[in-house]
Amino acid sequence: MSITLLWVYNFCIPIKIYVSTNLGQSWKMIAENVDQSSDYQWDEPGWDSDGSVIYFNQFDPEDRDRGNYTVSLFTQRYPFGAETQQEFDPNLGRHEDFFLLGPYIFAQKTEDNDDTHLLVSYNRQPFQAAQIPTPYDHRSYIVSHIEERQALVIVQHEGGFYNLYLSEETGVYFSLSLRDLVVDYAIDLERIDGVNGTMIANQYVRDTPDVTDAPIRTLLTLDNGGNWELIHPPDLDVYGNPVNCEPPLCSLHFDMDTSAYARLGVFSTESAPGIIIAHGTLGDTLSSNPDLYISRDGGVTWHETLSGSYGANVLDHGGIIVAVNDYHQVSSTVLKYSCNEGLSWNSFTFTDSAMVIYGVITEPGEHTTNVSLYGIESSGSRNWVVVTVDFDPIFSRDCGDDDYYDWLPWDDRSDTDCILGSSIVIERRNITTCCRNGRDYVRETQYSICECNEEDFECDYGYAKPGEDLSGLCVKDPDVELEDPCDNEGTTTYIASTGYRKIAGDVCQGGDERLYAPYEAECCRTPTEPPTTATNTAPTTTTSSSTSTPQTSSNTNDERNKVVLMEVLVGVVALIAVMFVIIIVILFLKYFGLKKRNNQLLSSGQHRFRTEVNMSAAESDDDDPLLP
Repeated sequence: MSITLLWVYNFCIPIKIYVSTNLGQSWKMIAENVDQSSDYQWDEPGWDSDGSVIYFNQFDPEDRDRGNYTVSLFTQRYPFGAETQQEFDPNLGRHEDFFLLGPYIFAQKTEDNDDTHLLVSYNRQPFQAAQIPTPYDHRSYIVSHIEERQALVIVQHEGGFYNLYLSEETGVYFSLSLRDLVVDYAIDLERIDGVNGTMIANQYVRDTPDVTDAPIRTLLTLDNGGNWELIHPPDLDVYGNPVNCEPPLCSLHFDMDTSAYARLGVFSTESAPGIIIAHGTLGDTLSSNPDLYISRDGGVTWHETLSGSYGANVLDHGGIIVAVNDYHQVSSTVLKYSCNEGLSWNSFTFTDSAMVIYGVITEPGEHTTNVSLYGIESSGSRNWVVVTVDFDPIFSRDCGDDDYYDWLPWDDRSDTDCILGSSIVIERRNITTCCRNGRDYVRETQYSICECNEEDFECDYGYAKPGEDLSGLCVKDPDVELEDPCDNEGTTTYIASTGYRKIAGDVCQGGDERLYAPYEAECCRTPTEPPTTATNTAPTTTTSSSTSTPQTSSNTNDERNKVVLMEVLVGVVALIAVMFVIIIVILFLKYFGLKKRNNQLLSSGQHRFRTEVNMSAAESDDDDPLLP
């Protein structure tokens, strides 16, 4: 069955939604007094009972006439009528807006005192208030995206600055990921396609509360926002000269203005995993006149590939990269292309009449060898023109098995090849071979599970990394007051946090997982009983020359104490056993030595004397004829 919706509104009549189940031959009104600011949303397959549920905000006309313009969330199900319309969660009450994404439904609600709150429904369950740890008032929310059952929410705080927060799986409990995210008419936060957990963001570097004129720097995360770091600059520039740029005083920063009327932004695609293209500058912060940079390993290392501003895209599953110079700025007739992931470039004249290019597009998925350039003629006519270029003739043959190699995404902060708890092996074409992948090419990918370590965990709700750059260990956040689970009558034990939680989507197993995992703690003790369990306070830490790990629960400490005690007992028992054996051996030798000497003395009375004679003779120079 085909279902079509019609959204009808103007400023004079109430807004209504109509539905058609016969391809528009007839229409049926299913809702009126619908809020136009939040529109409506279809459910997403897999999260609702069927594929015909519509979510929309509806207002009460009488409330609106009284100046109380708030809305309630309703759903409509097939066959669409009064009997199938219901309020999603009556306890949600009046709110301003909602947003549906995967298993989550987010709603923004403002109280009478102007305090703004975020509410979350997970797996279509009733709404809960999102717990976002911050001393600052909330003004608005932007749900950036979800990544591996984790919600990324940008909060605008009082004062006009934005912070990025990460949730656990239910989307209720958040932790701070990045302060002072750059948000204007666009959001400078890019999720890198083709490499799980990788994002690039721009951050204001400010010394005062005002972020308006603050400089900007670019940061990279490889673990869904659990840790951010400066981007390592290349060793050489596009001309082969040393760049003399070393973090933290100097790093690579990207122009991430992703507006449709500006530069490329940060480009990545699922069809070419590991390849990222962006305009950047070197220095302590972002500056003007960026050049084009490419990363071939998911953002870990970069090299300057072209000088100036370009529009770019990839073809043939990443087999070809194309770039048009002076993108959006001045006219051009030349298209550059690379068959080795930007290490070198060739030029192709795609038109006799110069054009100002506004788009470099391919078919969805970037599987073909065709690219379309659209823009306006630079002549007086200013006509819009589309030029399509097919790069198939540059390939001499199709790729074979020997033309590919196995690539492992990696984190340069780690001693392993693991990202988010797994080692991923992705098939990629050798850059030394300019062969055709082909439209039907399917990239092979292999996964293996890794052992857990500190990199697989982020700060739990109520804990934070104290540094300005959110580095170091997770300690108790003084701005968050955690509930005491022992206040509930009858509670004797509870699940306590070590200050860490596994990053959403991380699949590691074993290893150091028990050091960071929640543990069972006791609530009640007698007054004379010494404390043997931890309360929900900040974990202490130990530091070694390599990594720092939190001292976990008393449960874990008890286990360690038992292990140490057992080791001591085993050592004592082993020592006693060794001493016992030595004593037995000494007694054995002594007994048989005395017995032998007694037997010898009985058989020869001269033996002891002759021994004494030998000793005396050895001390004199006189010869003794009695000596043998």
